[in-house]
Amino acid sequence: MTKKLSKRLIRASQGAVFALGAPLGWLLIRYFQEFAIWEELANYAGVYLYMLIGTTITFSCFGWYVGHNEGLSDELAIKDHLTGLYNLRYFQNRLAEEVASSKRHQIPLSLIIYDIDYFKQVNDLYGHPVGDKVLIAISDAAQNNLRSSEVIARVGGEEFAVLLPFCSKEHAIQTAERIRETVSQVCIPIANQAVITRTISLGVASLHKDENCDSLYRRADTALYQAKNSGRNKVIVSTT
Repeated sequence: MTKKLSKRLIRASQGAVFALGAPLGWLLIRYFQEFAIWEELANYAGVYLYMLIGTTITFSCFGWYVGHNEGLSDELAIKDHLTGLYNLRYFQNRLAEEVASSKRHQIPLSLIIYDIDYFKQVNDLYGHPVGDKVLIAISDAAQNNLRSSEVIARVGGEEFAVLLPFCSKEHAIQTAERIRETVSQVCIPIANQAVITRTISLGVASLHKDENCDSLYRRADTALYQAKNSGRNKVIVSTT
């Protein structure tokens, strides 16, 4: 069950519980008015049943709606509005959690950071709307090459990070190469039936035994810039 669905069901259930207050509350009022409540129930059972069913449906629907909006708010707080990927804040929190888990359970953890090559040229030549299309297309292509346990986030304008739990350096390299190859084949349509393509440069680093989040990120970032400075459209692995 997804977190959003769970929140909707919880709020709908709470609404159903609150709905019991309508018939019970009216019975309590009648009691204080010195009516015989059992006779009241016997004589007006249909009314009370109608009240119970009606308020239950109304409050449950309202609770579902509230839960839906809460789920949307939670998602907006951790997602990038353009690409739909996780944002920097979520990534930083998740990175800290995965590094701690990796050390505690002695399991491998790897990180990929990649950048779109010559992205500024796209904005300069075609405008920001086309630049946004490029960001979305490349984000979708990269995400489609990842497992559900792997986390991809937009951490800068055209910079992205991929967190790979339970992933050795060798597997991280394979994943990076697969993303690089897939992105290079993406064609983004623009005006007059033309298309543009873009490549990415990637840096890969795997967590050392006594390393922290900042060090892991810095090594992957350094590898990324080595890839960009040595020709772009390639994967460089941190050797430190």
